[in-house]
Amino acid sequence: MKASKYILPTEKENPADAVVASHRLMIRAGLVRKSSAGLYFYLPLGLKVLKKIEQIVREEMNSTGALEFDLPILTPSDFWEQSGRWSAMGKEMFRIQDRHDLSYALGPTHEESFSFLLKPLLKSYKDLPVNVYQIQTKFRDEIRPRFGVIRSREFIMKDAYSFHIDDSSLDDTYQAMRVAYRKIFDRCGLKTIPVQADSGSMGGSASEEFMVVSPIGEETLLLCNSCGYSSNSEKTPLILKKENGSAKFSEKKEISTPGKKTISEVSTLLGVSESETIKAVALKSEKKRFSFFFEEIWNSIFINFILS
Repeated sequence: MKASKYILPTEKENPADAVVASHRLMIRAGLVRKSSAGLYFYLPLGLKVLKKIEQIVREEMNSTGALEFDLPILTPSDFWEQSGRWSAMGKEMFRIQDRHDLSYALGPTHEESFSFLLKPLLKSYKDLPVNVYQIQTKFRDEIRPRFGVIRSREFIMKDAYSFHIDDSSLDDTYQAMRVAYRKIFDRCGLKTIPVQADSGSMGGSASEEFMVVSPIGEETLLLCNSCGYSSNSEKTPLILKKENGSAKFSEKKEISTPGKKTISEVSTLLGVSESETIKAVALKSEKKRFSFFFEEIWNSIFINFILS
């Protein structure tokens, strides 16, 4: 095709509503155009990019033996009610009713649909394991769409589901998917950090996310260079070691500390370390009373706010 016949509307100026570099560049390069909040038109060049990414994903998934399907985007509410997720999915799931007052959802995910489909098709345990996936348009009723196509209301997602006879088989498929995902990200030029994550409404005994460090990131990661531990802050357990307090104050008793206003002064008077002290300050207002407790442990300040 001649370039003169190709629709490639480039822009010299940044769009006023584009606050991140990826959004600005996609608009200026003629890849996408905004339809409304969280909705975008993919132009010919943008669609070519999208299809190349899909092909990379498809090749790596197929190499693991996964089978590609294409399920309806519209999913009956019966599926979701049987799993107990019709209400659990919250307001982010688009819900509609047809002319017969039957309820449906614009599927943000398809666990229920794949289970309904495969239940009569898998006749025996000998048919397991089976790993299925699709690359499909998904919908999410974002309360505040932003960052262009990064946080949008309509997007393309690859979702995969596997069925097994035991946990060992599940672990094998999980590791195969983990390797496939790393290959996908590597081929796309993305440097990822696998971290433990919260499964949320999706459920499951374990969840792992592949994070990309970005100035517009919204998650907090906790990484340890010594042991290699990595986790999303929502999943990271907080372990507080029990400190051996001074035997001198193993029993509760009142001690007068006249004129001593700081933790440093009190600890010096009592002959203990600052980490063994706690200071409480009460503040009264006309409506409510707040108590603020400040405790110093391991050179860090932990603040607890108790509203009474």
